[in-house]
Amino acid sequence: MKLSVDYCILGGGMVGCATAIGLSKLGYKVAIVEAHKPKAYNAKDLPDLRVSALNRYTQSLLQSYKVWDKVVSMRCKQYQRLSVWEDISRPLHFDASEIGESYLGYFVENRILQLALLDTIEQEHSNSIQVFYAKAADIQLSKSSVLLDNDTQISANIFVGADGGHSQLRQAANIGTTGWQYEQQANVLLVKMHSDFEAATWQQFTPSGPVAFLPLFDNYASLVWYADSPISQDIRLASNEEIRKQVITRFPSILGDFEVIDKTGFPLRRMHANQYWRNNVVLVGDAAHQINPLAGQGVNLGFKDVGALVESIKNNPIYETNKQAFIDYENERRSPNLLMMSAMDVFYQTFSNNIGPLRVIRNAGIQIANLAGPIKQKALKYAMGFE
Repeated sequence: MKLSVDYCILGGGMVGCATAIGLSKLGYKVAIVEAHKPKAYNAKDLPDLRVSALNRYTQSLLQSYKVWDKVVSMRCKQYQRLSVWEDISRPLHFDASEIGESYLGYFVENRILQLALLDTIEQEHSNSIQVFYAKAADIQLSKSSVLLDNDTQISANIFVGADGGHSQLRQAANIGTTGWQYEQQANVLLVKMHSDFEAATWQQFTPSGPVAFLPLFDNYASLVWYADSPISQDIRLASNEEIRKQVITRFPSILGDFEVIDKTGFPLRRMHANQYWRNNVVLVGDAAHQINPLAGQGVNLGFKDVGALVESIKNNPIYETNKQAFIDYENERRSPNLLMMSAMDVFYQTFSNNIGPLRVIRNAGIQIANLAGPIKQKALKYAMGFE
């Protein structure tokens, strides 16, 4: 089978599917190549282990793409407050009410959002978007084509890399990266709480790394535990009851009683592509940048990429000799992405130690931040995607 399209997107996850919808709304013909079809939704299923914190910008974009109502019809969890602390007696609270809002954002399982996006594509964009569940076997960018492992050959004017941190398309385009692997890994635990909890998320910084609580639906929650490789290995091999005992000693008592249901883990990596486009290839989301997930901003940066890229193409339609849209897109997104990556590293390095003078400065900084009304409100608006 041979197919010719305007855009071929490698990666049909959350960011890739959103990019496809944005391009379809501009009138382009799009192909999505995704390795695996997500499991269909079943209300009786346990929550997935991979969860994202979606801010208000992302929610607004999904609403404009007619996706958000589908997410809500399945499941998600709204939250009103984010708290961080080193000393639990002196927390820093970010509450939506501080800027006259009723909530900060939503926690959504990655698969649920992907399913909502794919459903929108099928219902609203089936004439302009085709989805192929296959892998790219041979990428020939000089010939503007990709051969899939199901013998489908797709020709495209532009290729979009939305295929993650180890992007096959980025490598094929010979776009280099800078970055490093962090010493710690993020261990994610799905738990069932034994009592109700507030619609709030919190994070505690400790010398050995942060721990966090992410509320989900029906008294489920996700615990995130940063740990070095030996401890992470122990967590992977331990029984759920053994992990529960370790969590009780590692997490603050505010957590309450719970049962461990499932677990996973993933390495922490910082990566930034040296350029966001080259010739007939443009990168979005994790293919362009990977960030320490400390504040849950990674996926929101990806959706901001989508909004910026689609708007740039709308203002400057892509032709063979005109790549102004890509120039504008990179100019708009590269610096903010780099700033957020660096800010997360500063937080991570500042708090993940037990150096006495730094500890005093950290706790003083938290108290100052609590009193810094306008500055705190501006930071809250930025995190919510309003600025």
